Amino acid sequence: MVLLSISINLLHAQPIKIHKDNHFLSTLDNQPFFWLADTGWELFHRLDREEVQRYIKKRKAQGFNIIQAVVLYELQAFEAPNAYNDFPLVNGEIEKINLTDGNSPENMEAYDYWDHVKYIMEVAAEHDMIIGLLPCWGEYVTARKREPTIKTTQQGYDYGNFIGDWLKDYNDNIVWVLGGDRLPDERPKGPEIWRAMAEGITDAVNGKDTYDNVADYNKTFMTFHCYAPSSRWFAEDAWIDMHTWGSYHERRDNERAFYVSWAEWDLKNYKPFVNSEPAYENLPINYDWANVSNGKFDDFDVRQIAYWSVFSGCAGHTYGAHEVWMMFKTKNLFPPLTDNLTTEWEGALEYKGGYEMKHLKDLILSYDFYSRKPDLEVLAENLNDPTGRLIACSGKDYVMVYAPTGKDILLDKARIDFDISNTRWFDPRNGKKQEANYETKGDILNFEAPGEVERGNDWVLIVEGE
Repeated sequence: MVLLSISINLLHAQPIKIHKDNHFLSTLDNQPFFWLADTGWELFHRLDREEVQRYIKKRKAQGFNIIQAVVLYELQAFEAPNAYNDFPLVNGEIEKINLTDGNSPENMEAYDYWDHVKYIMEVAAEHDMIIGLLPCWGEYVTARKREPTIKTTQQGYDYGNFIGDWLKDYNDNIVWVLGGDRLPDERPKGPEIWRAMAEGITDAVNGKDTYDNVADYNKTFMTFHCYAPSSRWFAEDAWIDMHTWGSYHERRDNERAFYVSWAEWDLKNYKPFVNSEPAYENLPINYDWANVSNGKFDDFDVRQIAYWSVFSGCAGHTYGAHEVWMMFKTKNLFPPLTDNLTTEWEGALEYKGGYEMKHLKDLILSYDFYSRKPDLEVLAENLNDPTGRLIACSGKDYVMVYAPTGKDILLDKARIDFDISNTRWFDPRNGKKQEANYETKGDILNFEAPGEVERGNDWVLIVEGE
């Protein structure tokens, strides 16, 4: 059953595909692909053409290879136009796509919302950046604040068919991400509407426009975004290629980063998976916009979640910065989306975490990529510690252990299936390595990390074999 799934998904004409072991991703020419996404939800809505260029160039230079962005935006959906004063829909009606004749940016009457979407896709393709494209936010289907915009499966199919057709020339550079925060079954027939949208998209790519519950998904690459893993609803669905979930923003030291990963790794019908919405850097903890009484997530928080997630089996990771996801500008056509914003989006591109994520990608790609697996059994001790929980993974001739607080790491040598040739500390702040000495007591190898045992003094122990 798993082998059939693998053979089908390998046919995808995409920059990325599922690797043969089905836990990780590859490029089309079978090179390892580590998903490193930035959260740019408001990219299509808030940035003008020049700003789009600056944003994508910057994130590309910082090592990102995917941008997660939503076409029908999350907030102020029918109140605020895009950077050129255009709306995607007429009167917020999903059947009335707001299209104009012509597409010249020199003519604002001709250059509409959807022309700008295509422009952004062109810029992304020029810079070899994949767009993790959400056709609409979850609120449009599973509404909490208003009547749903997409009420029926036919509407879901028709909108999917429109956007799939509109962007079919860019399909090879898109990961189609359905959903957006909302659980699909928060309303009756929610999952069916998302399935219909997936069918509409892939039918358009294949030149079809009839909703009949029959589709060829070989030319699209799709996933679903919400708090819980998409495998809860869509594990057996033909349209979904990988699963995502989010550890989100409620608190620090969120163990969901590894507990959900372990569960996804052990699924019978497993697929690649990613923590696609972790805590965002500089976002007030537990959404405390008004008072910020809980503090804000910092670069250590985003590193901790990233290493916990990836070492527990994720095929990569998504990073986010608070002012970047909303593309906050002090001078804008519309008000800010939250309170207590002091840094504009371009300044937030300089946050430490945005630079540090590439070190995780480089680390994982520098060792045997496809043999990596979660491996807690190599730890001789791992006491319950909310902040400093040790998370280990291993692969062909290596073991890695992430220590969030720089505490001692005790390994069980009997669980290491290679002869040790080298031991090193990897600094996730700068990507540099240094020698790691250890003491041996029987089969226990005791490693003492550099610095004090404290929050933020995080290190990766690397044990290498011949």
